[in-house]
Amino acid sequence: MMFPSELVTPANVAQMREDAGGLICTALSDEHCKKLQLPFIATVYDNVQNLYPVIRKMRSHGLPYGARSSFSVNVNHVNAFTGITDTDRALTISELGNEARNFMLGSSKEDLIKSFGSKFRLPGHVPILRGAPGLMKSRLGHTELGLALCELAKQAPSVVMCEMMDSKTFKALSLSDAKKYAEKNDLVLVDGKTVINLWCAIKKIPKKEIYVPPYLKNDAINKAF
Repeated sequence: MMFPSELVTPANVAQMREDAGGLICTALSDEHCKKLQLPFIATVYDNVQNLYPVIRKMRSHGLPYGARSSFSVNVNHVNAFTGITDTDRALTISELGNEARNFMLGSSKEDLIKSFGSKFRLPGHVPILRGAPGLMKSRLGHTELGLALCELAKQAPSVVMCEMMDSKTFKALSLSDAKKYAEKNDLVLVDGKTVINLWCAIKKIPKKEIYVPPYLKNDAINKAF
């Protein structure tokens, strides 16, 4: 379930929390994060692992699906209280979207850092995801698909997302159940294949340049190529 960050409301956060059930994260573009000098959290762990042996031990395992993590830091807006309520998280998320809008409009690196640093504090209850350089040319994940949707819809490059969970199977919601939910709630269901095809067509990028990770080699998404 995804919404443009700058337009998100407390009701949207409640819907993600109640009906989706996964982790509510907000993605920013790689270009924006570079200007902010906002690191991947894995980089932070790498820089402190010699000080904390338990972190070094945990960092040795890697990820089972063979891809790097998109997670950066977790933040709260400075005007949030606990940061966890629907109102607090909507404030944090929408302000992240506003910062993405400022980046989109060409604010300088200095102004972006000053504004971002004055509006958010660490730690917080909204995980930031950092998009890959070139989006799907470097990584094919929900972070990149969501940011590509922002480009296609001419929105600021920030999207809030939450995985759809199934309380009966205790796994991800099936595609058929997702379709039923979308129809019932007047939402649009867009599959990855559609996003890839539109993004490649509009940006004039050959589909062969889209990166497909090893764990997706036999997946149905390859029908998009």
